[in-house]
Amino acid sequence: MFYKFLNQLSSLNQYKNEAFQKIESANSIVILRHIRPDPDALGSQLALKKFLLNKFPEKKVRALGSTEENLEFMGELDDGEITNEDLVIILDTANVERIDYDGDYRNGQYVIKIDHHPNVEPYGDVNIVETSVSSTCELLYMFLSLFDSDAINEDVKSLAYLGIVGDTGRFLYNSHETTYDVMSDISKGGLDTNSLLLELYKKSLEDFKFTGFLISNFNLTDRGVLSVFVSIEDREKYGVDEANAALQVNVFREVEEVKVWFMALETENDIRVRLRSKDVPINDVAQHFGGGGHKHASGVRFRRREDLQLLIEKLEEKL
Repeated sequence: MFYKFLNQLSSLNQYKNEAFQKIESANSIVILRHIRPDPDALGSQLALKKFLLNKFPEKKVRALGSTEENLEFMGELDDGEITNEDLVIILDTANVERIDYDGDYRNGQYVIKIDHHPNVEPYGDVNIVETSVSSTCELLYMFLSLFDSDAINEDVKSLAYLGIVGDTGRFLYNSHETTYDVMSDISKGGLDTNSLLLELYKKSLEDFKFTGFLISNFNLTDRGVLSVFVSIEDREKYGVDEANAALQVNVFREVEEVKVWFMALETENDIRVRLRSKDVPINDVAQHFGGGGHKHASGVRFRRREDLQLLIEKLEEKL
């Protein structure tokens, strides 16, 4: 069981009881996560909502934010605004700028942050942040198990499973011993993981054609830095939105000569870079350009396409 690892999670041990008490005393709870959600963000958000409604059916629990078309199968989101009666729980979001909420999250009575990204902005009244876990879903599952394992049903497990699979790339990266122990616990009871995986990774014909575009239009330096630029026109040509395009960033991972790679997605306002690495830490490079993230999975934004060459040069310095 993963319980043997809990003594290594200092912020979870330090703040879990305070978080439990705040949740128990709140009549209304709002759950938020980051913009343009991935499976971990949406999975943790909806898993927490389902858990809370299982344990506290009398409470008002809302999961707010915009959804992504390709993840709509995971569940529906709610409408509304945060009031001073709400306990606010924000998941998988390192900094305030990325919170998917148009208003002021601080209108709530109390804020709990639960995340696995580096705690560069501890905006919560309580910040449960553990960077050694694979995903927020992994951390949340341990948190909920300590709170009340009886309230974890198949729906909660399914959402946590999708989040962990998504953030580990089907266990190709960012997973560790605890991850497998958590997944073992999640899988008990005959969870239909095959159906979940098929739903998460299914591709439309447009997505499949877009994969071919990526494979045909990358650049690779002698040192092993691969880059691919995707313009707005490219995405329109293949009928792929930004979220679906970004999901294909790891298509280059298995190429032996590639050590570090990134996808640069042009939007109306900027160029959003998804930066990945097999072994070399690259979050410091992302931070150098005003971004951030994990050691092997980070992001950064640029205004000009020409600036991408600066990123390539900085990455080559690390190889």
